[in-house]
Order: sequence, then structure tokens, then C-alpha cells
Amino acid sequence: MAPRSRGEGKTPHRTIRAEQEIWDPFGAAAKQQGEPDRSAVLRAFMAWYARLPGAKMPQRPPAEWSYQRPAAEPGE
Repeated sequence: MAPRSRGEGKTPHRTIRAEQEIWDPFGAAAKQQGEPDRSAVLRAFMAWYARLPGAKMPQRPPAEWSYQRPAAEPGE
């Protein structure tokens, strides 16, 4: 599934609830794999999960990769 450019197509906006402790590492992992945003990975996963024809499980970062929480700004 090819990533979409911002504003391309007529895909409806969807809302998902996720804890920050999951959302931030997921975004970092997507970037590590060269994905433009989380949406591309989520769409690929949903297609694979629903067993749509030709769908493949999204690639994960290598096992040695780990999420590094950004340093806190002074005063946080």
C-alpha cells in the first residue's frame, strides 16, 4: 500500500485513542522505518489484519532498535 501525500484522495479522517506511552514510540518506530507518518503503518496493519488480498504485515524496526524518550525541556 503506497503512502498518500497530504490532502491526496478522499480518505475520511478517523480518530483513534492511544496512550502517550504507546503513541510516541509508535511514531518514532514508523520514522525509523522510513514511513511518512503513523497512518501509513496503521493502514497497512489494518489491511493485513483484515486479510485483504495482497496485504502484508508492516515491517518493524530491527530488534536492536529501541525508543529513546526525548529529553525533557527545562521546567517540565
